[in-house]
Amino acid sequence: MTNRRWLIGYGILGLLLGGCGEDATREQAEREPPAVTRTTPASTAPQPAAVPVSVMQRQADEFLEFVPPKRSPQTIELVSLPIAATDVPTIDGVVQEPVWKRAAAITTLDFASQRPIILQAVHTVEHIFFRVTYPDAAPSETHKSWERDLQEAIYKPLPDREDMFVFKWSLVGNTVHLGLRDAEPHRADIWFWKARRTNPSNYADDKWQLVSDRLQPSAKELTSPNHGRLFFRRVGDEGMSAYSERKFYEYQGETPPKYYPRQPQGSRADIRAKGRWEAGHWTIEWARKLQTGHDDDLALIPGQTYLFGVSCYEIAGDQVHAKWFQPLYRAGDVFDRLLLRIAEKDAS
Repeated sequence: MTNRRWLIGYGILGLLLGGCGEDATREQAEREPPAVTRTTPASTAPQPAAVPVSVMQRQADEFLEFVPPKRSPQTIELVSLPIAATDVPTIDGVVQEPVWKRAAAITTLDFASQRPIILQAVHTVEHIFFRVTYPDAAPSETHKSWERDLQEAIYKPLPDREDMFVFKWSLVGNTVHLGLRDAEPHRADIWFWKARRTNPSNYADDKWQLVSDRLQPSAKELTSPNHGRLFFRRVGDEGMSAYSERKFYEYQGETPPKYYPRQPQGSRADIRAKGRWEAGHWTIEWARKLQTGHDDDLALIPGQTYLFGVSCYEIAGDQVHAKWFQPLYRAGDVFDRLLLRIAEKDAS
């Protein structure tokens, strides 16, 4: 009887996975890693443990809806401090290096939650490094975990959503509007840190984003007050992401994780990043080559200035999803107009 229930479960799961809903289309467009294996394969990477259902619940102080703006958006300049190669920070989310005490800091606001975000930047002749700090009462380090349905004998996704942070860099100059509210056509380089999917591998995801007035494959339609009908598309860079996805057909516990760490490859492995949550704050350290040599990345040159924005939530042109543990998860956007100036002077 048990085998029969699991066979029925296979059929139901096949129907569910065969649909062409928004999530399936979006994951295909972003080149998310394909589902793998009916069993758990061996791996040298540390494997996340299942989280009991009893602790799978929304944080008591989670943001449930948009927070009204505390002020009007501003233009803020972040100056990257030139440093010697011997002074580079360790990318571990632990801010101990003296170089961060020397680097200038700016404070911007998250679009959706209006939380303060502190940014710093330093660079050598080859690499640039960032420090990001923002408040979060508790870490969210699981994402779309599987929950076993006892009646149907299949696994279904839970509404848990991971913490994240996004850098959005203009690829079309410094005068464009990068926001998706009142959007205008543009192309952007996306650096996408994810607490469950990329942090265990010590990387951030690397993608590019396009807003166009021409129809795009697997695109989301946007309506702009000033530019009318636009099409929004986001795609992973060439290569392999820092995580794999697993779907289970045999019993693997009550709430097995869906995502597992792996070594990224190609252009998708350009950004090292590590976040650490402590005392009510996330601190994330980032490192990337100034010039990666990949066509899908922004080339950074000392002496130049670059337009960017940041967000504590995914910049996806979406709205609030009340059933998710983080309702604002896909409702992020840029707030302030930020400019990175990479100072030319060598460290003395």
